[in-house]
Amino acid sequence: MLYPTLSNFHPWSVSLEEARGIQEKLSAKVILQDDFKKIETVAGVGIVFSKPGDEVSVACVIFSFPEMKILHTGFSRGKVRFPYTTGFFAFSAGPAIISTLEKMPKPDLTIFPGRGIAHPRKLGLASHLGLLLDLPTIACSKTPLWRDNPELSGEKGSHIFIRDDPGMLIGAVVRTRKGVKPIYVTPGNKISIQTAVKLVVECSLKFRIPEPLRQAHILADRWILQNGNIF
Repeated sequence: MLYPTLSNFHPWSVSLEEARGIQEKLSAKVILQDDFKKIETVAGVGIVFSKPGDEVSVACVIFSFPEMKILHTGFSRGKVRFPYTTGFFAFSAGPAIISTLEKMPKPDLTIFPGRGIAHPRKLGLASHLGLLLDLPTIACSKTPLWRDNPELSGEKGSHIFIRDDPGMLIGAVVRTRKGVKPIYVTPGNKISIQTAVKLVVECSLKFRIPEPLRQAHILADRWILQNGNIF
């Protein structure tokens, strides 16, 4: 068995207060240093909610690294048991994501949309799932995670690290393509922010978003278009 089964995880259909308590408890276990031997496969996770928000479709694409060739794809669809709420993304999409990953070979690294430790309780989606699945994980977002972003060079690979008010290093603004708007990278679990930035840049080919994440989102969108929102 590559991953723990869903039955071994914490409950997902919980109250907001219970979810907050779970996050606070788990966040202390997140590892923020490189805890892997070698990265040879990188997965991206795409997540699309139905318009009513009661169903979620998840796609995962695993690439070889550094060749960046697609090796595996997987899909899952599920009912949303925890209504989407800012700061609690994992409770809405987590079961469907885990169901998708369980069907596939275990990647060396997984890139998620959204946030990692740049989160009110230091447990965004990438950190939460990375911890439960014992995976090195990174979070990437096109949406600014900080109010005041510093000026950044226009060259690919340029980046500036960001710290929270207590001074903890929580992420980076990263230029993944020359002359294109930056993205916002945060470590999830079992990886340092320095390595996270390096790998995100290396996984970004012709587009702003890292290719595994971009392809996974395309497949999740395509899956809904082809199959609709009916289970």
